Amino acid sequence: MTILDIGFQIITENTTDILDEKVRILENVAPSWNFVVIFSAILGLVLIKQFAPKRLKVITSMLYQSSDIEKMTREWNPLTSVSGFIIAVSYIALVSLFIQKSILICSGNSILYGGSDFYVETCIFTSAYILVQYLIINVIGWLFNTQVASQHQAITHLSMATTLSLIFSMLLLIMAFYPIKLCAIAGLVIIMIFTSIRLTKTFAEFQFLIKGETLNIFLYLCTLEIIPFAVALTMVIRMIATGSVL
Repeated sequence: MTILDIGFQIITENTTDILDEKVRILENVAPSWNFVVIFSAILGLVLIKQFAPKRLKVITSMLYQSSDIEKMTREWNPLTSVSGFIIAVSYIALVSLFIQKSILICSGNSILYGGSDFYVETCIFTSAYILVQYLIINVIGWLFNTQVASQHQAITHLSMATTLSLIFSMLLLIMAFYPIKLCAIAGLVIIMIFTSIRLTKTFAEFQFLIKGETLNIFLYLCTLEIIPFAVALTMVIRMIATGSVL
């Protein structure tokens, strides 16, 4: 037997006639409904940008600069407009998806938190949280005759929602392909930064508009803004750690 024959035997002796096919599973890619949510929210914002660019610019700028809201709302109120409704729906959809993805990434429990059912539940909770907050703001404004200040607070919240929707549409696309804890932490930091900016602006406007005591305004914001946010954050942390909000 020659060296060539030996080499051929070594190479071919363990080969088989049938190749086993293996399905490649992309575990890190998000399900298709995630992309439907993200691109639907982006489409809503693009439509506002296309058909009402000036109004979108005005809403976005309210968080960062002083503006004559009373004069603007006499001509156009973003809280009761189609643009405001689209922004609110997009914000709820994107923030709820971020919460769902963050809990899934940090807990690793795809059975409880990986499906669309949990996302729908998160959307319902987020919608109820924002709606109840908005109703309380208006009721307090009516009871204490501070409707102007309450309107400032609600519009500032809508302005923050516009900016966060733009940011989270990009962040969620990253999380869809790279579901890492760093993205969840970055998103939480972004929410806290913009919430701090909004509360600081609201505090200053309340002092100017209603001439109230600083302590009373601080307690009002703590009751309506800070404490509910802290409770919601605690619920999310408990779900990650124990799988239950209780």
